[in-house]
Amino acid sequence: MESFYRKVYLRSWRIVKNNWYLLFFGLFVSTLGLTGDFKALSNLEANDIISTTLVDWINIFHTFAVADITLDKLPTLLMLIGTFLFLAVILVMAISSQGAIIQATANDHKKTNKNTLINNLQTGVENFWPLFGINILNKLISFVFVVGAIIPIIYLLSLSQNASFMNFLMTIIVFFVLVPIAVIISFVTRYGASYIIIKKQSLTQAFFNAWRLFRVNWIISLENALALLALTILYGLIIISLLAFVVTPFLILGYLVAQISIFGFWILIIAGSLAAIILFLTAVSLFGTYYTVVWTELFIELTNPGKNASKAHRFAKKHLPRLAK
Repeated sequence: MESFYRKVYLRSWRIVKNNWYLLFFGLFVSTLGLTGDFKALSNLEANDIISTTLVDWINIFHTFAVADITLDKLPTLLMLIGTFLFLAVILVMAISSQGAIIQATANDHKKTNKNTLINNLQTGVENFWPLFGINILNKLISFVFVVGAIIPIIYLLSLSQNASFMNFLMTIIVFFVLVPIAVIISFVTRYGASYIIIKKQSLTQAFFNAWRLFRVNWIISLENALALLALTILYGLIIISLLAFVVTPFLILGYLVAQISIFGFWILIIAGSLAAIILFLTAVSLFGTYYTVVWTELFIELTNPGKNASKAHRFAKKHLPRLAK
């Protein structure tokens, strides 16, 4: 039997390789925070487009609420409106791109001739609100658990005379309660997005079905996230090396040319910077696309009636049936 992950990962790469236009979507979908599954392992801060956009919008609304609308403040207010619209466009494109990549992956299995940039983007835009809703649900649930645990602990810390014990207790709660919850909700969100696009389900139905799918296949989900985390680290190291390889010649030539012409120096520096930016954006787009396709492929494999399972899942099902169904 073909290896479960070999089949998923190789087929995902084939889909990306045969549909290079998906990199357009990958650039936007990467702003959703691809490594959010294990971001909580280092801290509970959010740096994805949804969290930052919502915070920025709240700040903009607060500014409008307390500001005196006068002629001299008009340029600042217009700039805030422009920022609001720009963030809205990026957010819509990010969410829609997620749906577009999921739809493109499903279309590849159907061998349909509708697997085009426009058709897939249209699907993503049509499902923007349920996709946005399930991503917001992810943030809200995580926020509720964080606030519900952190605030009481901070209050207890202020009352306790034994600070070291309370700090230890807080660490235990963060790593053994909050982190698993954040990771689980992230998995459910990924499966829920696929239920919305592929199975045409509503937000509520998709969320609960995604939870059931994760509950049955939590070992495979965790394995896949760990594998992607390792791939992310390796990929990051490769891209950093490539960036150094690309930029270094421009720096060396720039230093030599600077002895003759300052203009030539700046031309080389600008050219090197553009080359580095293009390489970085291409790398981010490629990884954003592949990351999303892998999770979609895993979803398709898990919801397939004749699905295979990973070795760890088969082992747990055989020897620890309560852990895996």
